[in-house]
Amino acid sequence: MKKIAYLVSIIGLATLFMAATSEKESCDIKSLKKEGISNLNPFYYSSAKVSKITYDYTVRRKEIEVPLFKGEKYRMVFNKKSLPKDVVIEIYDKDKSHSSRTPLFSSAKQDGNILSFEPEKSKRHYVNYVIPKAEGTEDEGCIVFVLGYQLTFIDTSKDEEESEEESTEE
Repeated sequence: MKKIAYLVSIIGLATLFMAATSEKESCDIKSLKKEGISNLNPFYYSSAKVSKITYDYTVRRKEIEVPLFKGEKYRMVFNKKSLPKDVVIEIYDKDKSHSSRTPLFSSAKQDGNILSFEPEKSKRHYVNYVIPKAEGTEDEGCIVFVLGYQLTFIDTSKDEEESEEESTEE
């Protein structure tokens, strides 16, 4: 009896370990985030959000609220490399409860696994992931959203003028 209980617990632990390992392989968050951050240049890294995407029997939407502060420019980078099926990214000016919301960006007709968007106005934005339905088996993956900022109220023109004067003097 003890041998059977021991064997069952070993099999259970092995199954849990394999499930955890396969999830990490399908979504290497660290490298996906690092790759998104490298696409921010010349913007500074602000934050990141990892969303687990599970494909179901119907088309679904997942919404993320992104508050942006006045006085800064922003770049949003989306890394979709670990998705088994394409997810359409849509960005709106209002949340899904408003019928008068305006679409600001859509990835529907864009190719590539890394996409970026620079909003014209610094205000609250709403990112929607349109998740297609699964065909037969349930798949899952993740999408990494990275936000970068650039301060607009700091005047860097004096620094540039000084460096130009120094280079002309030499």
